[in-house]
Amino acid sequence: MSRHRFSTADLIGPTLLFLGGFLVAVTIALPTLLPDQLRLIPLSTDFTTVATTTDPTLANEPDATILDVCSLNTPTARTVGAELVRQQRVVAVQPSDRRRVTVQAGTSIQADHLLIDGKQVDPALPRPGSTPAGDRPSCTDPTVGAVRDRVTLNRESALPDLAGGGSSEIQYDNQSAPVPAPDRRGFTYLMSFDVSTSDHAFFDVTTRRTVPLRYIGDGQVSGHDVARFTALVPDTDLNTVPSAATTNRPTLITRPASWFGVGGDPARQLTATLHHRSEWELSVDTRTGLIVDQHIRIDESYRFDGRTAGVPTDFALPYLRATFRYDERTRTEMTARSSDLANPVVIWGRLVPIATGVLGVVLLIVGLLLLNPARLPERIRRRLSKTAN
Repeated sequence: MSRHRFSTADLIGPTLLFLGGFLVAVTIALPTLLPDQLRLIPLSTDFTTVATTTDPTLANEPDATILDVCSLNTPTARTVGAELVRQQRVVAVQPSDRRRVTVQAGTSIQADHLLIDGKQVDPALPRPGSTPAGDRPSCTDPTVGAVRDRVTLNRESALPDLAGGGSSEIQYDNQSAPVPAPDRRGFTYLMSFDVSTSDHAFFDVTTRRTVPLRYIGDGQVSGHDVARFTALVPDTDLNTVPSAATTNRPTLITRPASWFGVGGDPARQLTATLHHRSEWELSVDTRTGLIVDQHIRIDESYRFDGRTAGVPTDFALPYLRATFRYDERTRTEMTARSSDLANPVVIWGRLVPIATGVLGVVLLIVGLLLLNPARLPERIRRRLSKTAN
């Protein structure tokens, strides 16, 4: 008895059925497995944003108002106009793993120019009061404020994950140790992939408090659709926030009344504390959670408590009053970055499954037809017959 051998024509049908079934299985598995691994904060996260106060519509008016820190050493306080730059770098650092990522953010606000008596002045050059006095250092550093923040985030939710070894530490002065924030909640530097257009929570690093982050509608940034959220940080006495003071930014100052410019005995000592209030408007690419544009309105000023006699109840000595917005280059870079993060999710979660699904179904149909040659056109059956012989 001679053994029957399968010809090439006999094997084509089962092979196509196997390949078609495999591709259909891939179609089902891809959207549920691979995209979920792509919807995580990347361990390669590293981006820098720049926001400025420059507004060409203001002509010769100052873009911001700050307290000239040199005037801490002079007989009277001096506020000046300024052009400010807010720069922030956010980078993923260790420890990080499959589930969590540690993010470190360094933020600084620096004076690009000062406007004194209608003239632009380089903040790094000496001016009245810049000579060190007593234990006060030179004030020619253009830095208005700086902070370094380090927090452990859940890679899926982008929210603080402080249990089991996670941490949140904020350093306001390089001469001081970081301050822990163990009860931290809410978003700060980025949001989660596919973030919902509903209300969330926002953590403010300056005041170390969590406030509502409210969805206010949709918009566009550099041609990309975004969701807009807003957060209001209410008036906060920073002197009640432990370790929030810095060398150039004391949260409590005691000076003669003449220094503050209030009436009464010019020599009497008055004490004021630094108050902070801010409004944040975030434009977010909801596909990736990246903040592609920001408007930040900051109002920091020294005020007396209501028990200080002989001073106006509405007295406020500005330390920093400014509105920042991402510059054009940052908006373009952040929208491009959001597309780079979203494209793999679309490709592997939608386009590839569609292609494999269509191809798998076609192969299954052809394979079934080849198993029953009677259903094939006569011309194809003759060709297959020749191949078998």
